[in-house]
Amino acid sequence: MRYGVGFNMKLAEQVALSKNAGFDFVECGFQSFVFEPQDVRDAYRNALKENEILCESANCFLPGDMKIIGTDYARGEMREFIETGMARGKEMGLEIVVFGSSGARKLPDDVPFPEGIRQIAAFLREVVSPIAAKHDMIVAIEPLRKEESNIIHTLETGVLLSSLVDRKNISVLADNYHMVGSLETMESLRQMKGQIVHSHISNPTPGIPNIRRTFPMDESEWDYKGFVDALEEIGCKRCCIEAHSIDFASEVEKSAALLKRL
Repeated sequence: MRYGVGFNMKLAEQVALSKNAGFDFVECGFQSFVFEPQDVRDAYRNALKENEILCESANCFLPGDMKIIGTDYARGEMREFIETGMARGKEMGLEIVVFGSSGARKLPDDVPFPEGIRQIAAFLREVVSPIAAKHDMIVAIEPLRKEESNIIHTLETGVLLSSLVDRKNISVLADNYHMVGSLETMESLRQMKGQIVHSHISNPTPGIPNIRRTFPMDESEWDYKGFVDALEEIGCKRCCIEAHSIDFASEVEKSAALLKRL
């Protein structure tokens, strides 16, 4: 298993901390490749180069106001955004783009579920897949909790959507935080053999007010080993921390040590 850690592109100083802790790659927000000014992107790129580590994955694919369902999802604005982000990301080692984007994929009240799924599938097949192929990237559909999204909540639904798209570069991500929220088990994950290309890990039940998930710090918090073992079993070789950080410098060290023990 290759382990990564995610943080805001603006925090370029955290690249060195991540590499020194022993992580194999880092993750940032895809929108940063498009919206952050060049000096921020340059500082991040330079930090990656200096520390000999790549930004192999990016989350938060589309902004919430870039709607898919009920719109012209093949519009120039959409294509330009994806093309720009992927081209810039490729320069920093980007391979996986995570498609959570709850606001962008929101199902309008007047659109039936089957039609919403059809339109998302068409968007991924006709717009996203060709651009991703050009840059040799894979887009991973991320099932989200019902509190965050009104469509695509389980690994099963994500895999069914990926199958409907029917393109090799459109796959699925498993996030233990969302799995817990959707009452999915390790057995749910094991049923997805060959379908999961990337994963997110965190302490999904930290018990801290207003903080939904934190860095994994101790094996007693949750069944991290069971999650990683299931990922290995189904062929997913990449796992990245996506969580709230209180003290990044200390937490990244402890989390790296924990994940390596698994």
